[in-house]
Amino acid sequence: MRGYRWIAGLVAGLLLAAPVLADAKPAEKARDQDKTRIKAVTVTRQGGAYCFDRPIVYGNVAIAGGRCYNFYVLRPSTGAFLGFGPPGPPMIPPGQLVRLRTPAGAKTKGRLFYLVPIPLRGITIPIDVIRLVTVQVSSQPGRVVITVPRQGSGESTIERFEHPFTQR
Repeated sequence: MRGYRWIAGLVAGLLLAAPVLADAKPAEKARDQDKTRIKAVTVTRQGGAYCFDRPIVYGNVAIAGGRCYNFYVLRPSTGAFLGFGPPGPPMIPPGQLVRLRTPAGAKTKGRLFYLVPIPLRGITIPIDVIRLVTVQVSSQPGRVVITVPRQGSGESTIERFEHPFTQR
């Protein structure tokens, strides 16, 4: 009986000491990981599409990295969205508005990979429309900023709004 008590005491002592010994190394690893997170996402441009080397996040939407995207603004009755479409030739000619309820609009919306909600200020396109947009993408440590010019007649680049994405 005495042998069992000794073993139980030893096991209890080891269980209490294990978290103290284990906490020393993760702090060093966390410090090293913070240094690697400072690098900015590499953004390249291929034709009219922008390519991200790592994932980016906006709200609860995670955009996959290692891909290229064309950008579209669509405005269904529920709000306005920035759509991430496939690279290559745009699905809609620049400057053309396509109604979402038409076969071309439904096909275009169905080919979008991600829809990110954007504020309605600056969006002057009609409801139930999708349009190809020319955006500006800048990469900064810890975030990517996608700037969408004001939509409407004349497409003024003075009035624009930014969407900061955090990087993963």
